[in-house]
Amino acid sequence: MKKYFVMVVAAMMATMNVNAQNEDLKHEIGVSYGGGISLIADGIGNAVGRGLWEGITGYEWTNDKQFGTLAVEYFYHTNDPKLAVGGIVTYSQYGEDVVKKDSRQVTGERTRRYISVMPSVKYYWVNKNHFGLYTKVAAGAMLLSEKSKDKEINKDESNSKIYFMGQLSPVGVEFGGKFRGFVEAGFGEQGIVLAGLKYKF
Repeated sequence: MKKYFVMVVAAMMATMNVNAQNEDLKHEIGVSYGGGISLIADGIGNAVGRGLWEGITGYEWTNDKQFGTLAVEYFYHTNDPKLAVGGIVTYSQYGEDVVKKDSRQVTGERTRRYISVMPSVKYYWVNKNHFGLYTKVAAGAMLLSEKSKDKEINKDESNSKIYFMGQLSPVGVEFGGKFRGFVEAGFGEQGIVLAGLKYKF
């Protein structure tokens, strides 16, 4: 009996030690993939304006090429177990060809790239060693760079603009140990729906 008691106590101490180690993990780095609002806006804008533009010019946009929103994020977990602060960097890309309607000849192309840098805060409603439920808010700046090429007149154009950008994920769920999977539902440049992996250390 004494032997089993000692084994149980030892197991409990080991579990407590692992939990303490997990609680001491202050840093996390994550990578996610989703569909940000810039790509969605591009798709909707093209769908709305395409008919009018094609009717007037005799050209059409086609062969849409999208690279969804790839994000890298870092968070520092404060002494308050419910609060983490950090930042998010995102990248996404949208491209399309311009085709002459009568000959179906590709006469041009356009590519848009979006890069955002956003300080961020996470608030944990539930923060356990192997599970977390949180809300995330981020706000910062987005650089939109656009390049277009007209092959008929051999002309290249490029321009860039900076916009305010953000991310609100009312619901985020994470699960695992040091390596964790996470899924979020929200609105912003990181994604309407996004999923990824993170490492806590």
